[in-house]
Amino acid sequence: MTFLKLLSASARQNFTYNCHQSVAWHDASSDSYDKALRFLGSNDEEMSYDNNPYIKALHDGCASRKGYAKTVVEINTLKIDQVPVVDVMINDFGDQNQKFGFEVGPVCFLG
Repeated sequence: MTFLKLLSASARQNFTYNCHQSVAWHDASSDSYDKALRFLGSNDEEMSYDNNPYIKALHDGCASRKGYAKTVVEINTLKIDQVPVVDVMINDFGDQNQKFGFEVGPVCFLG
C-alpha cells in the first residue's frame, strides 16, 4: 500500500449509503449538512462536508428521508493518505423505522 501511495498523484474511493428514512449527506428538510456522514481516513484525519473539499455526493437519494434510497459519496483527493476509509460515523440513526446499510468501494490510485 505504501508503494502505491508513493507512486500516486491522487486517489478516489466511493462510499454508498443505503437508507430508509435516514439522511446521509444533505438534509433537505432543514437545508443543512448537520447530519452528514463523517469518515476517518487511514491517516486518522476526520473528513466530512464541513472540513474536506475533496468529498462530494455523486447521488444523494437519502436527502428527503423518505422510503428506501441510496447516497453515493466520492472521496477524490490529492491527499493520498486519507484513503482508504477506515471508519464511518452515521449521524442520522436511532429514530423508529430508520434503517441503513453501506458499501465501501475499492480505492483507485491514479498516477
